[in-house]
Amino acid sequence: MNKTAPGHPPSRNGAAGRRRAVFEGLVSALIVYVVAGAAEAALIGILRPTEVELTWISDVLLSIAFGVAVYLWRGLRATRAELSEHERADLVLQTQLSLAATMQQRLLPRAPAAAAGFEWAAVQTPAGRIGGDFYDFVEQTPGVWMALVADVSGKGVPAAMALGLLRSTFRTLAHDIIGPAQLVNRLSSSFFDEWAGTPYLTCIVVRVDTGTRTLTFANAGHPAGIVLRDSASRFLEPGGAPAGLLPGVEYPEETVDLEVGDRCVFVTDGVTESLEDRPQPPDATIAAIARGHFPSTRAMCEAIMATSMRGTGPAGVEGWSDDRTVVALSVAERPVGELQLPTTVTISKNVSAV
Repeated sequence: MNKTAPGHPPSRNGAAGRRRAVFEGLVSALIVYVVAGAAEAALIGILRPTEVELTWISDVLLSIAFGVAVYLWRGLRATRAELSEHERADLVLQTQLSLAATMQQRLLPRAPAAAAGFEWAAVQTPAGRIGGDFYDFVEQTPGVWMALVADVSGKGVPAAMALGLLRSTFRTLAHDIIGPAQLVNRLSSSFFDEWAGTPYLTCIVVRVDTGTRTLTFANAGHPAGIVLRDSASRFLEPGGAPAGLLPGVEYPEETVDLEVGDRCVFVTDGVTESLEDRPQPPDATIAAIARGHFPSTRAMCEAIMATSMRGTGPAGVEGWSDDRTVVALSVAERPVGELQLPTTVTISKNVSAV
């Protein structure tokens, strides 16, 4: 059964189409008749044919007109067939891209449930159907989480293929490797061995221990994470080139003690670049937003994303667009009876071998 919008019955549309086809056909026939008659009159005036020659001229003009009509008809059929083939191919491609986009969204996990005073949240806005941003969470042991925020170079199908490898590799390594630096080292080697530098990825890997209230991180060419405490900001800056870009790269890791009230924010460069149109640096803008009063960590993530979506991007870049991801962590009050940890921020550095 055909379904149409109210007020647009099929009979009216069909009747209007038929009337238009008849009108255009009559107009075309009239034009052909006039042009053919004019051509015939011109030839008669020039050649002054006999009665037999006049019949011959009429036959020639009729044959030419018929030949042109057949040519145009065949050309029209060929064009329509080619367009139909392109439409079918485009439909198949769009269907495949939609399926790939759906599968990619399903790769993104839910943020870990709030526990031991720690609350996670994550939001993502892709620039197109298939983006290059990715985040993931793996619980190594109860209360110990390994989190990844990454941006694969490129977009579309190649990025989707790289994201599949990224997810499987990260999840495998996160269960076997304790430190973020060793994980990033191995991840970088896997990507370079597979694709020799193209594509590559920027990423930040953090290990959060809710028992000891520590955050250990390794940053491979990614925008700096931010730890906010009172009026101070601690930037978790890159410690090396993007992962998978160069062979044999080793990344350092650092550890930060966390306190009640701390907020940690991790973003991809789509967020930082979108905020370049503001008078203050993107990191300062993100920190200022994160210091606001929010009912939840999720609300803080959404506020940062909303501000990013209003940004116009780098100056002088026409039609700029990029994937944007925000992952955040808030530290709330300790449960009753929990051991109090030192309130100072301690930083330890080490480089883990592959």
